[in-house]
Amino acid sequence: MRLFIASADRTLRSALMLLLDDEPGMVVIGISDRREGLPNVVAASQPEVVLLDDGLANKATSHLISDLHRLQYHPKVIVLSSAPQTAATTLAAGADGFITKTAPPDELLPMLRKMRLSDTHLCPPANSPM
Repeated sequence: MRLFIASADRTLRSALMLLLDDEPGMVVIGISDRREGLPNVVAASQPEVVLLDDGLANKATSHLISDLHRLQYHPKVIVLSSAPQTAATTLAAGADGFITKTAPPDELLPMLRKMRLSDTHLCPPANSPM
C-alpha cells in the first residue's frame, strides 16, 4: 500500500515513518508539511492513502478532503486529529478514516489493513481509548 503523509508536525511525521517502515506491504511514497499545493503533490505521487493531519489544514480540513477526492484516481484519506469530537464531522466531510493523534499504533495499522479490503468509513470503536 502506497501512503502519503501530510503533516506540519515533524514529530508526528517521524513517528508515522517509523511505524510504517516496519509494516510489510506499506511504503511511504511522499511527505508534505504544507497545505498549499498539496493536491498537486499528492496527484504526482498517486498514493492509495493520504494520512492527513488536520492541523495542517486548520479549519479547512473538509475543503482539503474534497480537493483530494476530486483527484482522478481518488486516494483514501485518513484524518489524524487531536480533537476526537470532530470524528463524525470529518467522516461526513468525506474522510475515509479518522484516528486521534494520541491513539496507539495498534489502532492505525489495522485501519490501514482494512482499507485495502473496504470502501467504508473507518474509525476506532467508540469504546476504545482516544
